[in-house]
Amino acid sequence: MKNQYLHLLAKQILKLTPEGITKVRFAKILYFTHKGLVQEKLSSIKDMEFIRMPLGPVPVGFKGLAEDKEIKIDEVATSPLVYDKQLYTLNDDGVDFTDEKRTVAIKRIVGQLASFSTSEMVAIAHKEPSWMNHRNGDEYYIGVDDLKIALTTTKSSGMNSEIDTQHLQARLMEGMIDEIVEESTSLEYPHSSK
Repeated sequence: MKNQYLHLLAKQILKLTPEGITKVRFAKILYFTHKGLVQEKLSSIKDMEFIRMPLGPVPVGFKGLAEDKEIKIDEVATSPLVYDKQLYTLNDDGVDFTDEKRTVAIKRIVGQLASFSTSEMVAIAHKEPSWMNHRNGDEYYIGVDDLKIALTTTKSSGMNSEIDTQHLQARLMEGMIDEIVEESTSLEYPHSSK
């Protein structure tokens, strides 16, 4: 079933970024924008559920954005990351958004996120209590403890795209290794696993 909130928020974000957003970055921007809207009481926690993935939370239904006629997805031939080759753009620039207060908040949040590299957003997401308290593949909503953490508490390092790519690869490997270690430990010591 299509999550109308996710699709609308995705289009609002894409309208603000006509140059497009790569897949991993888009998932993180959706997460932090939703979190910011919840913090400002412009959305509900239950409007969007997330899946815990090695590179941070991904909205449940994210793959369904590919079926939205107003969202265009192109392959980025120059991307060295197979899992991040998709570039999302808005197909129809005439998409209209009526909630002025929410639109202003989204513009501010997306503008604030623009200064962060994708790997920095992943690193910040990895410090969120809900992400830390779940296992890869678990579905969850943002928690009250997540809402206590403001995005403005960290500063962007201004890293270039090559270093950002290397950091993303390292984060993915760390997440996969942690999962392998946890699974093998639970096989060896079944009573000590989560």
